[in-house]
Amino acid sequence: MSEMKKRLQRRGARKGFTLVELLIVIIIIGILAGAMMLVAGTSRDSAEASKIISDLRNMKAATLMWMAENPTGYSKTDWTNLQTDPSPLNKYLDRPLDKNTMRFKFVEGSIVKSWIDQKEGIADESEEAWFLGYDLAGGDNYDAVRSGVKKNLAQQAKSAGLYGTKDLNMASGATDPGYFTEDDPIVYVIVQ
Repeated sequence: MSEMKKRLQRRGARKGFTLVELLIVIIIIGILAGAMMLVAGTSRDSAEASKIISDLRNMKAATLMWMAENPTGYSKTDWTNLQTDPSPLNKYLDRPLDKNTMRFKFVEGSIVKSWIDQKEGIADESEEAWFLGYDLAGGDNYDAVRSGVKKNLAQQAKSAGLYGTKDLNMASGATDPGYFTEDDPIVYVIVQ
């Protein structure tokens, strides 16, 4: 009986893991890490797209407040001058804008009063409009926005009222209001 006990002790007395066991654990950890990287990447793109939309809405609110306080004090020139001097908007924002690193664009254009009327053949009435843009292309002071973020913005374009650069003069008779697509370098919202 003591000999049987010695054999069992020898078999059960091994210390550590075998090479196969270690490789299996490493492979499982690698697969899980890879899956997490994919999920984290798409979540990050979605979060950044939401941040861009939120920034545009905050800037739109700031510009509307600026316009309300200066009902006769703004014009096309004032609007385009915000590009070089955004300081009039700073009192409406939680952090001041720096014109050197600002991704916002202030563009004047025209827009049809109602695309529904235009589709039904009613007279094409247009009025001046101010567009607030967010530069996605990148430049000297910042990096280009990833394609996953642009894809998320394009998916939300219709519901969030995001327009692209293809036809900012929306009074040109286009039946499509020119929603943002992944190819557009700037995403716009209509301020007024």
